[in-house]
Amino acid sequence: MRKTLVPGILFAGLLYFIFFCPPCPAGSLPMEQIGEYGYIDWLSQRVYAKGTGIFPQNATNQVQAKAMAQRAALVVAQRNLLGVIKGVHIDSKTIVENRIAQNDIVVAKIEGVVRFCKVENTRMIDDRSVEVFVSMPITGKLGEILVRFIEGAPERDGLPRPDDIEQRLQDVEKRLRLLEGQFAALKKVSVQKEEMIHLFKQLNIAWRACLDHSSYRVARAGYASDAETAAIRNAMNDQEKRLASLAVLMNDLSSRLSALENRIAQPEPPAEPAPETGAYPYTGLIVDARSTGFKPCLKPSLFANGEMIYPGDYLDLNATIKGGYVRYYADAKQAQQSDRVGNLPYRVAATGTHAGDRGLSISEDAHSLLKAVLQTPGNFLSQAAVVIIIDTASN
Repeated sequence: MRKTLVPGILFAGLLYFIFFCPPCPAGSLPMEQIGEYGYIDWLSQRVYAKGTGIFPQNATNQVQAKAMAQRAALVVAQRNLLGVIKGVHIDSKTIVENRIAQNDIVVAKIEGVVRFCKVENTRMIDDRSVEVFVSMPITGKLGEILVRFIEGAPERDGLPRPDDIEQRLQDVEKRLRLLEGQFAALKKVSVQKEEMIHLFKQLNIAWRACLDHSSYRVARAGYASDAETAAIRNAMNDQEKRLASLAVLMNDLSSRLSALENRIAQPEPPAEPAPETGAYPYTGLIVDARSTGFKPCLKPSLFANGEMIYPGDYLDLNATIKGGYVRYYADAKQAQQSDRVGNLPYRVAATGTHAGDRGLSISEDAHSLLKAVLQTPGNFLSQAAVVIIIDTASN
Protein backbone atom coordinates (compact mmCIF):
# COMPACT_ATOMS: atom_id res chain seq x y z
CA MET A 1 0.00 0.00 0.00
CA ARG A 2 2.78 2.38 0.93
CA LYS A 3 4.74 1.60 -2.23
CA THR A 4 1.69 2.44 -4.35
CA LEU A 5 0.92 5.64 -2.45
CA VAL A 6 4.35 7.29 -2.85
CA PRO A 7 4.50 7.23 -6.68
CA GLY A 8 0.93 8.55 -6.79
CA ILE A 9 1.82 11.49 -4.57
CA LEU A 10 4.88 12.26 -6.67
CA PHE A 11 2.87 12.11 -9.89
CA ALA A 12 0.21 14.43 -8.46
CA GLY A 13 2.89 16.84 -7.31
CA LEU A 14 4.43 16.87 -10.78
CA LEU A 15 1.06 17.69 -12.37
CA TYR A 16 0.54 20.45 -9.81
CA PHE A 17 3.92 21.95 -10.67
CA ILE A 18 3.28 21.81 -14.41
CA PHE A 19 -0.17 23.35 -14.38
CA PHE A 20 -0.04 25.77 -11.47
CA CYS A 21 3.51 27.03 -11.15
CA PRO A 22 5.13 29.57 -13.51
CA PRO A 23 8.56 29.02 -15.06
CA CYS A 24 11.27 29.35 -12.46
CA PRO A 25 13.98 31.91 -13.32
CA ALA A 26 16.52 30.59 -10.81
CA GLY A 27 19.87 29.92 -12.49
CA SER A 28 18.56 30.93 -15.92
CA LEU A 29 20.07 34.02 -17.55
CA PRO A 30 17.20 34.64 -20.04
CA MET A 31 14.86 34.81 -17.02
CA GLU A 32 16.28 37.65 -15.00
CA GLN A 33 14.95 37.98 -11.47
CA ILE A 34 13.94 41.56 -10.68
CA GLY A 35 13.01 42.13 -7.08
CA GLU A 36 11.36 39.50 -4.92
CA TYR A 37 8.10 38.96 -6.78
CA GLY A 38 8.86 39.00 -10.48
CA TYR A 39 11.26 38.58 -13.38
CA ILE A 40 11.66 39.25 -17.08
CA ASP A 41 11.96 36.51 -19.68
CA TRP A 42 14.19 38.01 -22.37
CA LEU A 43 13.51 35.18 -24.80
CA SER A 44 9.73 35.60 -24.81
CA GLN A 45 10.05 39.34 -24.12
CA ARG A 46 7.56 39.20 -21.26
CA VAL A 47 7.60 40.39 -17.66
CA TYR A 48 6.11 38.19 -14.91
CA ALA A 49 5.00 38.89 -11.36
CA LYS A 50 2.93 37.33 -8.59
CA GLY A 51 0.73 38.59 -5.78
CA THR A 52 -0.92 37.05 -2.73
CA GLY A 53 -4.39 37.66 -1.35
CA ILE A 54 -5.73 36.61 2.08
CA PHE A 55 -9.27 35.46 2.74
CA PRO A 56 -11.07 38.38 4.45
CA GLN A 57 -12.67 37.87 7.83
CA ASN A 58 -15.92 39.63 6.87
CA ALA A 59 -16.83 37.33 3.98
CA THR A 60 -20.23 35.66 4.21
CA ASN A 61 -19.01 32.36 2.80
CA GLN A 62 -15.96 30.61 1.41
CA VAL A 63 -16.83 31.31 -2.25
CA GLN A 64 -17.05 35.05 -1.61
CA ALA A 65 -13.89 34.96 0.51
CA LYS A 66 -11.95 33.22 -2.26
CA ALA A 67 -13.18 35.69 -4.91
CA MET A 68 -12.21 38.66 -2.73
CA ALA A 69 -8.81 37.14 -2.05
CA GLN A 70 -8.25 36.60 -5.77
CA ARG A 71 -9.09 40.23 -6.55
CA ALA A 72 -6.72 41.39 -3.83
CA ALA A 73 -3.99 39.08 -5.14
CA LEU A 74 -4.46 40.46 -8.66
CA VAL A 75 -4.06 44.04 -7.44
CA VAL A 76 -0.87 43.08 -5.61
CA ALA A 77 0.41 41.16 -8.67
CA GLN A 78 -0.20 44.19 -10.89
CA ARG A 79 1.65 46.42 -8.45
CA ASN A 80 4.54 43.95 -8.39
CA LEU A 81 4.48 43.78 -12.19
CA LEU A 82 4.89 47.55 -12.29
CA GLY A 83 7.86 47.15 -9.97
CA VAL A 84 9.37 44.55 -12.30
CA ILE A 85 8.99 46.88 -15.28
CA LYS A 86 10.66 49.70 -13.37
CA GLY A 87 13.57 47.39 -12.55
CA VAL A 88 14.27 46.37 -16.13
CA HIS A 89 17.66 47.51 -17.45
CA ILE A 90 17.63 49.91 -20.38
CA ASP A 91 21.39 49.57 -20.78
CA SER A 92 24.40 48.84 -18.60
CA LYS A 93 23.99 51.93 -16.44
CA THR A 94 20.28 52.74 -16.35
CA ILE A 95 17.09 50.98 -15.29
CA VAL A 96 13.62 52.10 -16.32
CA GLU A 97 12.77 53.53 -12.90
CA ASN A 98 15.74 55.89 -12.99
CA ARG A 99 14.54 57.35 -16.28
CA ILE A 100 10.84 57.70 -15.50
CA ALA A 101 11.04 58.64 -11.81
CA GLN A 102 10.51 62.34 -12.52
CA ASN A 103 7.93 61.86 -15.27
CA ASP A 104 4.48 61.31 -13.76
CA ILE A 105 2.85 61.15 -17.20
CA VAL A 106 4.94 58.18 -18.32
CA VAL A 107 4.42 56.42 -14.99
CA ALA A 108 0.66 56.91 -15.33
CA LYS A 109 0.75 55.51 -18.87
CA ILE A 110 2.63 52.40 -17.74
CA GLU A 111 0.26 51.92 -14.81
CA GLY A 112 -2.65 52.09 -17.23
CA VAL A 113 -1.13 49.44 -19.48
CA VAL A 114 -0.34 47.13 -16.54
CA ARG A 115 -4.06 46.90 -15.74
CA PHE A 116 -4.48 44.88 -18.93
CA CYS A 117 -1.90 42.25 -18.01
CA LYS A 118 -2.63 38.57 -18.57
CA VAL A 119 -3.48 36.30 -15.64
CA GLU A 120 -1.31 33.24 -16.23
CA ASN A 121 -2.75 31.13 -13.38
CA THR A 122 -4.19 31.23 -9.90
CA ARG A 123 -3.43 28.78 -7.12
CA MET A 124 -4.29 28.23 -3.47
CA ILE A 125 -1.32 28.53 -1.14
CA ASP A 126 -3.30 27.14 1.77
CA ASP A 127 -6.92 27.22 2.86
CA ARG A 128 -6.74 30.96 3.66
CA SER A 129 -4.66 32.53 0.86
CA VAL A 130 -4.47 32.72 -2.93
CA GLU A 131 -1.57 33.47 -5.26
CA VAL A 132 -2.05 35.01 -8.72
CA PHE A 133 0.60 35.02 -11.49
CA VAL A 134 0.41 37.67 -14.22
CA SER A 135 2.48 38.65 -17.25
CA MET A 136 2.60 41.05 -20.16
CA PRO A 137 4.88 41.64 -23.17
CA ILE A 138 7.48 44.39 -23.13
CA THR A 139 6.59 45.00 -26.77
CA GLY A 140 3.23 46.33 -27.92
CA LYS A 141 1.82 49.33 -26.09
CA LEU A 142 4.26 49.04 -23.19
CA GLY A 143 7.17 48.85 -25.62
CA GLU A 144 5.91 51.89 -27.47
CA ILE A 145 5.74 53.94 -24.26
CA LEU A 146 9.24 52.87 -23.21
CA VAL A 147 10.88 53.35 -26.63
CA ARG A 148 9.28 56.73 -27.19
CA PHE A 149 10.41 57.90 -23.79
CA ILE A 150 13.93 56.48 -24.20
CA GLU A 151 14.29 58.11 -27.63
CA GLY A 152 12.65 61.35 -26.55
CA ALA A 153 9.96 61.00 -29.22
CA PRO A 154 6.55 62.66 -28.72
CA GLU A 155 3.68 60.48 -27.59
CA ARG A 156 0.80 59.85 -29.90
CA ASP A 157 -2.76 58.88 -29.03
CA GLY A 158 -3.34 56.80 -32.14
CA LEU A 159 -5.65 59.37 -33.77
CA PRO A 160 -4.71 62.34 -35.95
CA ARG A 161 -5.20 65.68 -34.26
CA PRO A 162 -7.86 68.02 -35.72
CA ASP A 163 -5.35 70.83 -36.22
CA ASP A 164 -3.03 68.40 -38.06
CA ILE A 165 -5.87 67.34 -40.36
CA GLU A 166 -6.81 70.98 -41.02
CA GLN A 167 -3.21 71.86 -41.84
CA ARG A 168 -2.87 68.91 -44.19
CA LEU A 169 -6.12 69.87 -45.95
CA GLN A 170 -4.88 73.42 -46.37
CA ASP A 171 -1.62 72.16 -47.85
CA VAL A 172 -3.48 69.89 -50.27
CA GLU A 173 -5.77 72.78 -51.27
CA LYS A 174 -2.78 75.04 -51.97
CA ARG A 175 -1.14 72.39 -54.11
CA LEU A 176 -4.40 71.80 -55.97
CA ARG A 177 -4.86 75.50 -56.66
CA LEU A 178 -1.29 75.80 -57.90
CA LEU A 179 -1.79 72.84 -60.22
CA GLU A 180 -5.08 74.22 -61.48
CA GLY A 181 -3.38 77.57 -62.09
CA GLN A 182 -0.64 75.90 -64.09
CA PHE A 183 -3.16 74.07 -66.27
CA ALA A 184 -5.26 77.20 -66.68
CA ALA A 185 -2.22 79.20 -67.73
CA LEU A 186 -1.22 76.50 -70.16
CA LYS A 187 -4.73 76.38 -71.61
CA LYS A 188 -4.80 80.17 -71.93
CA VAL A 189 -1.47 80.19 -73.76
CA SER A 190 -2.69 77.39 -75.99
CA VAL A 191 -5.87 79.31 -76.92
CA GLN A 192 -3.90 82.49 -77.54
CA LYS A 193 -1.48 80.54 -79.68
CA GLU A 194 -4.28 79.20 -81.86
CA GLU A 195 -5.80 82.66 -82.18
CA MET A 196 -2.44 84.17 -83.17
CA ILE A 197 -1.83 81.47 -85.76
CA HIS A 198 -5.31 81.92 -87.20
CA LEU A 199 -4.89 85.73 -87.33
CA PHE A 200 -1.46 85.39 -88.90
CA LYS A 201 -2.82 83.05 -91.59
CA GLN A 202 -5.57 85.54 -92.45
CA LEU A 203 -3.05 88.37 -92.56
CA ASN A 204 -0.75 86.35 -94.77
CA ILE A 205 -3.55 85.56 -97.20
CA ALA A 206 -4.57 89.20 -97.36
CA TRP A 207 -0.99 90.36 -97.81
CA ARG A 208 -0.35 87.91 -100.65
CA ALA A 209 -3.50 89.06 -102.38
CA CYS A 210 -2.30 92.62 -102.01
CA LEU A 211 1.07 91.73 -103.49
CA ASP A 212 -0.53 90.02 -106.47
CA HIS A 213 -2.53 93.12 -107.46
CA SER A 214 -0.73 96.11 -105.95
CA SER A 215 1.94 96.50 -108.62
CA TYR A 216 -0.62 96.32 -111.38
CA ARG A 217 -2.90 98.84 -109.73
CA VAL A 218 -0.07 101.25 -108.97
CA ALA A 219 1.24 101.12 -112.53
CA ARG A 220 -2.25 101.54 -114.10
CA ALA A 221 -3.21 104.44 -111.88
CA GLY A 222 -0.23 106.47 -112.99
CA TYR A 223 0.35 107.76 -109.51
CA ALA A 224 4.01 106.81 -109.50
CA SER A 225 6.95 106.60 -111.81
CA ASP A 226 8.57 103.32 -112.76
CA ALA A 227 11.31 103.89 -110.18
CA GLU A 228 8.78 104.58 -107.44
CA THR A 229 6.78 101.53 -108.43
CA ALA A 230 9.92 99.37 -108.29
CA ALA A 231 10.77 100.72 -104.85
CA ILE A 232 7.27 99.93 -103.62
CA ARG A 233 7.50 96.44 -105.07
CA ASN A 234 10.90 95.86 -103.38
CA ALA A 235 9.52 97.03 -100.02
CA MET A 236 6.58 94.63 -100.39
CA ASN A 237 8.93 91.76 -101.22
CA ASP A 238 11.01 92.52 -98.10
CA GLN A 239 7.86 92.56 -96.01
CA GLU A 240 6.81 89.21 -97.47
CA LYS A 241 10.18 87.70 -96.46
CA ARG A 242 9.80 89.04 -92.93
CA LEU A 243 6.31 87.57 -92.73
CA ALA A 244 7.60 84.21 -93.96
CA SER A 245 10.28 84.27 -91.23
CA LEU A 246 7.63 85.04 -88.62
CA ALA A 247 5.59 82.11 -89.93
CA VAL A 248 8.51 79.75 -89.28
CA LEU A 249 8.83 81.08 -85.71
CA MET A 250 5.10 80.68 -85.12
CA ASN A 251 5.15 77.09 -86.35
CA ASP A 252 8.08 76.33 -84.02
CA LEU A 253 6.20 77.89 -81.10
CA SER A 254 3.15 75.79 -81.95
CA SER A 255 5.18 72.56 -81.93
CA ARG A 256 6.85 73.39 -78.62
CA LEU A 257 3.55 74.22 -76.93
CA SER A 258 1.94 71.03 -78.22
CA ALA A 259 4.83 68.96 -76.89
CA LEU A 260 4.53 70.67 -73.50
CA GLU A 261 0.80 69.94 -73.39
CA ASN A 262 1.39 66.27 -74.15
CA ARG A 263 4.06 65.95 -71.44
CA ILE A 264 1.74 67.39 -68.79
CA ALA A 265 -1.23 65.30 -69.92
CA GLN A 266 0.88 62.12 -70.02
CA PRO A 267 3.90 62.43 -67.71
CA GLU A 268 6.90 60.33 -68.54
CA PRO A 269 7.47 57.25 -66.35
CA PRO A 270 10.20 57.76 -63.75
CA ALA A 271 13.62 56.57 -64.70
CA GLU A 272 14.90 53.40 -63.11
CA PRO A 273 17.05 54.25 -60.07
CA ALA A 274 20.71 53.63 -60.48
CA PRO A 275 22.02 50.69 -58.46
CA GLU A 276 23.45 51.65 -55.10
CA THR A 277 27.21 51.53 -54.97
CA GLY A 278 28.71 49.77 -52.00
CA ALA A 279 25.38 48.17 -51.06
CA TYR A 280 25.44 44.87 -49.20
CA PRO A 281 22.99 42.00 -49.65
CA TYR A 282 22.58 41.28 -45.93
CA THR A 283 19.11 41.47 -44.41
CA GLY A 284 19.95 41.49 -40.71
CA LEU A 285 22.59 41.06 -38.02
CA ILE A 286 23.15 38.13 -35.66
CA VAL A 287 25.54 38.68 -32.75
CA ASP A 288 26.67 35.57 -30.88
CA ALA A 289 27.22 36.77 -27.31
CA ARG A 290 27.57 33.36 -25.67
CA SER A 291 30.50 32.89 -23.28
CA THR A 292 31.05 36.65 -23.00
CA GLY A 293 29.25 37.27 -19.70
CA PHE A 294 26.75 39.50 -21.49
CA LYS A 295 23.39 40.18 -19.78
CA PRO A 296 20.32 41.20 -21.79
CA CYS A 297 18.69 44.63 -21.58
CA LEU A 298 16.20 46.73 -23.53
CA LYS A 299 18.78 48.73 -25.49
CA PRO A 300 22.08 46.84 -25.75
CA SER A 301 24.93 48.63 -27.50
CA LEU A 302 27.46 47.27 -30.01
CA PHE A 303 30.94 48.79 -29.89
CA ALA A 304 34.02 48.49 -32.07
CA ASN A 305 37.27 50.40 -31.54
CA GLY A 306 35.52 52.30 -28.78
CA GLU A 307 32.81 53.58 -31.15
CA MET A 308 29.15 52.66 -30.70
CA ILE A 309 27.92 51.26 -33.98
CA TYR A 310 24.43 50.28 -32.81
CA PRO A 311 21.94 51.66 -31.97
CA GLY A 312 22.16 55.20 -33.35
CA ASP A 313 20.10 58.18 -34.41
CA TYR A 314 19.55 56.46 -37.76
CA LEU A 315 17.00 54.08 -36.19
CA ASP A 316 13.53 53.96 -37.68
CA LEU A 317 11.34 54.76 -34.67
CA ASN A 318 8.34 52.80 -35.96
CA ALA A 319 10.42 49.65 -36.52
CA THR A 320 11.94 49.97 -33.04
CA ILE A 321 8.54 50.45 -31.41
CA LYS A 322 7.17 47.41 -33.19
CA GLY A 323 9.82 44.92 -32.08
CA GLY A 324 12.21 46.62 -29.69
CA TYR A 325 15.89 47.30 -30.23
CA VAL A 326 16.90 43.62 -30.46
CA ARG A 327 15.47 40.12 -30.22
CA TYR A 328 17.12 37.50 -28.01
CA TYR A 329 17.58 33.81 -28.75
CA ALA A 330 19.22 30.99 -26.85
CA ASP A 331 19.47 28.73 -29.90
CA ALA A 332 21.69 29.64 -32.85
CA LYS A 333 19.47 27.82 -35.36
CA GLN A 334 16.38 29.69 -34.22
CA ALA A 335 18.29 32.97 -34.48
CA GLN A 336 19.36 32.11 -38.03
CA GLN A 337 15.75 31.36 -39.00
CA SER A 338 14.28 34.42 -37.31
CA ASP A 339 12.02 36.54 -39.50
CA ARG A 340 13.55 39.59 -37.89
CA VAL A 341 16.89 39.18 -39.67
CA GLY A 342 15.51 37.98 -43.01
CA ASN A 343 16.91 35.41 -45.40
CA LEU A 344 20.55 36.47 -45.43
CA PRO A 345 21.70 37.72 -42.02
CA TYR A 346 25.29 38.71 -41.31
CA ARG A 347 26.61 36.76 -38.33
CA VAL A 348 29.40 37.91 -36.06
CA ALA A 349 30.77 36.62 -32.75
CA ALA A 350 31.09 39.20 -29.99
CA THR A 351 34.63 39.60 -28.73
CA GLY A 352 33.51 40.50 -25.20
CA THR A 353 31.45 42.95 -23.20
CA HIS A 354 31.88 46.71 -23.24
CA ALA A 355 30.88 49.54 -20.88
CA GLY A 356 29.54 47.05 -18.37
CA ASP A 357 28.02 43.64 -18.87
CA ARG A 358 25.09 44.82 -21.04
CA GLY A 359 27.09 46.10 -24.00
CA LEU A 360 29.07 44.09 -26.56
CA SER A 361 32.27 44.51 -28.53
CA ILE A 362 32.62 43.25 -32.09
CA SER A 363 35.62 42.75 -34.34
CA GLU A 364 37.22 45.46 -36.47
CA ASP A 365 36.24 43.65 -39.68
CA ALA A 366 32.59 43.54 -38.61
CA HIS A 367 32.82 47.20 -37.63
CA SER A 368 34.06 48.17 -41.11
CA LEU A 369 31.30 46.23 -42.81
CA LEU A 370 28.54 47.64 -40.61
CA LYS A 371 29.85 51.19 -41.14
CA ALA A 372 29.55 50.60 -44.88
CA VAL A 373 26.06 49.14 -44.44
CA LEU A 374 24.97 52.33 -42.69
CA GLN A 375 25.70 54.25 -45.89
CA THR A 376 22.91 52.39 -47.66
CA PRO A 377 19.45 54.00 -47.31
CA GLY A 378 16.93 51.79 -45.50
CA ASN A 379 19.65 49.43 -44.26
CA PHE A 380 18.81 46.63 -41.82
CA LEU A 381 20.39 48.40 -38.85
CA SER A 382 17.99 51.32 -39.26
CA GLN A 383 15.14 48.79 -39.18
CA ALA A 384 16.43 47.24 -35.92
CA ALA A 385 16.92 43.89 -37.67
CA VAL A 386 19.30 42.69 -34.94
CA VAL A 387 19.22 39.52 -32.84
CA ILE A 388 21.59 38.42 -30.08
CA ILE A 389 22.30 34.84 -29.06
CA ILE A 390 22.67 34.58 -25.29
CA ASP A 391 23.61 31.89 -22.78
CA THR A 392 20.85 29.83 -21.23
CA ALA A 393 22.46 29.75 -17.79
CA SER A 394 24.21 32.40 -15.72
CA ASN A 395 27.94 32.13 -15.19
